[in-house]
Amino acid sequence: LFSTATSHSVSGQEMDSTLLKKEEAFKKEKTRHSRFTKGTYFIGGDLSLNDTEGYNDYVVANIDLLDVNKAGIVMSFVGGYFISPVTSVGIRGTYKYARNEQLLEADFLNLAFNATTYQTQVLNTGFELHVFMRNYFPFGEKGNFFAFSETSVYFIKNNNYQRATRNPGQTDESISTIMAVTNGLGAGTSFGLSYFNTKHLAFEFQLGTTGLEILWKDIEKDLVDEGQSRLVTFKNGMNLLRFQVGVTYYFKNGIMFTGK
Repeated sequence: LFSTATSHSVSGQEMDSTLLKKEEAFKKEKTRHSRFTKGTYFIGGDLSLNDTEGYNDYVVANIDLLDVNKAGIVMSFVGGYFISPVTSVGIRGTYKYARNEQLLEADFLNLAFNATTYQTQVLNTGFELHVFMRNYFPFGEKGNFFAFSETSVYFIKNNNYQRATRNPGQTDESISTIMAVTNGLGAGTSFGLSYFNTKHLAFEFQLGTTGLEILWKDIEKDLVDEGQSRLVTFKNGMNLLRFQVGVTYYFKNGIMFTGK
């Protein structure tokens, strides 16, 4: 009888040990792909520049495009905080600047504007600020890849200035000026991919936001107020040829590192 009871006791201990190992293995498997814990926070951004100058001498509808000067910059930042191992909240902002100047020659316009050489100038500046929530979906054996969806509400501000002058470099007389200021609110979803190259650093690829926008535009033409217009529009950000590439740093204090 003593021997039988001992055997049963050993069997019970082995069963408890097996269940404990299975539970630990389940937890390990569940967190193996979860690189984040509640309290993980991150910052990141990207910067792109473009500056091109060109000289052209070709005729399109009797217009010679003599010179083109373009410059642009796009800066973005992102910061967030994980409220669970698969969900983060944060802010994301983007600043854009673009300038486009063209020097034209058109003899047939001499009758209308008493000049054959003209310059057009277009200046665009804009800013967007998103408040977002992201959901992460790990994939891959090493846990280095994460797809994510981002739902956000955001504020938009754009300024567009256009000016046409005749006899540039000489009299530089203004023919027409247009100033358009756009403010707006939007809500939508975007999708992205994070790849962890190191324990702390990730490269992120993100498409534009798809959703609804309400825009208010004020237009002033030749110093005369043309009034305000309101537009509700659908924005499609699912263009695979236009996406942001940035670098994001995840801080160690709240991160669960796996893989490399």
